[in-house]
Amino acid sequence: MLMSNVFEIGFLMGLLGSVHCVGMCGPLVMALPIAQKTATQKWVALSLYHFGKMASYACLGILFGLIGSQFPFYVFQQNLSIVIGIIMLVYVVYVFVLKTKHFVRLDFLYKPIVSQLGKLFKNKSVFAFLLIGFLNGLLPCGMVYLALTSALATQNVLQGGLFMLLFGLGTVPALLMVALGGQYMSLVFRQKLQNLLPVFIFGMGVLLIVRGMNLGIPYLSPSVGIGNAVISCHN
Repeated sequence: MLMSNVFEIGFLMGLLGSVHCVGMCGPLVMALPIAQKTATQKWVALSLYHFGKMASYACLGILFGLIGSQFPFYVFQQNLSIVIGIIMLVYVVYVFVLKTKHFVRLDFLYKPIVSQLGKLFKNKSVFAFLLIGFLNGLLPCGMVYLALTSALATQNVLQGGLFMLLFGLGTVPALLMVALGGQYMSLVFRQKLQNLLPVFIFGMGVLLIVRGMNLGIPYLSPSVGIGNAVISCHN
């Protein structure tokens, strides 16, 4: 899988998922204690928050890429675009059609994180935002689960980490708008985007599957796509 393709899929998934992130992480971001800070301090604090969150995602991506590398399913790497596309379609059916709200209940893991976040919100240090972002990235989220499943499918530590890093980067613009002023994204507008989210994810899943099929269609499904590099050894 080419690094440029990792960038495209990971970033676009994060960009689409940011609609969901606004609903899930929006209240936490709006509650960040930046109101009394100067403009420069606000940008430093928000940058540290997002850097921490992206670092958290990258660490998870490395872990899941490592786990995936232990499975002998090399067809995943050879047809990664199709695999990730199928994962996205299954996610839409599982969450938006079957209306399944919970994947795995791991409250015993998340309660300590929430408790620590509460303490960090009272911390006056601007560097506390780095830890807030990192811990926030460990909280349960359906879109993160989707991205991690894709990172698992890469079966590669570097690609898994990069995929999740770019996924985190894709969520930044929408959350910045929320942090700097929720009025830039009204509740009605957010609800409309939330309703369109499954359509966006489904469409992207179909596009990835078509692209991975190498149909020879310029730009849409070129004959040389994701994961089709052939490695040959000559003795």
